[in-house]
Amino acid sequence: MQRPDETKQAAILKAAHQRLIQYGVKKTAMQEIAEDVGIAVGTLYLYFKNKNEILIAVADADAQQHLKDVEIILRSPMSASEKLKAYLVSRFRSVQAHRLSGSHAAELARAVIRLKPQMYEEQCKDFNHNVLNLLQEGIQSHLFKIDNLEQDLEVFLYSIGYFFPMPTTEKYYEPEEDKLCMVVDWFIQKWCSNAISHFLYTKLGAKRDLDSIEKEWL
Repeated sequence: MQRPDETKQAAILKAAHQRLIQYGVKKTAMQEIAEDVGIAVGTLYLYFKNKNEILIAVADADAQQHLKDVEIILRSPMSASEKLKAYLVSRFRSVQAHRLSGSHAAELARAVIRLKPQMYEEQCKDFNHNVLNLLQEGIQSHLFKIDNLEQDLEVFLYSIGYFFPMPTTEKYYEPEEDKLCMVVDWFIQKWCSNAISHFLYTKLGAKRDLDSIEKEWL
């Protein structure tokens, strides 16, 4: 069996994404996607059996691209605080790009969740997991001092949740990137200040104890 042409498949997904965003799921036909790509509709069916398969493939392609962007951030030599902020800003921009991509963005998201509900659940788990790992990285590098990691993680995720509305939500409000950065900076400053205070207490406190013992013996 002949292997699919990856270039043609990418062209199909790009054309399908543009049409779905512009006209929605119900008003997009396989024939129209084929015409946009410049191929026969029979050729299109060699790549995808139906519109649902195309919809899932478009969503998967977007998710894979976001994962690549995230991997670059997580593997970068930046500090844990810089990576945490860069990761959240990247995720925010990705979510906003989808929400603002067209009037049918929420409809497309609902269709994807209906067809592949585990996708959104996996994305949420990955998001929480990445945030947890970055906090742990900050603790291990002594940049952050967090006494109750589970509690701080939960409070942090609740605090930034406003900036990441569900993709199925209509545009009732538009979160602002600078406000997200303000919230993230507040937490980072808190954790870094705790680390500095702990360091000073450990070093200077120990020195004061030694000075006190020395005075008692002299």
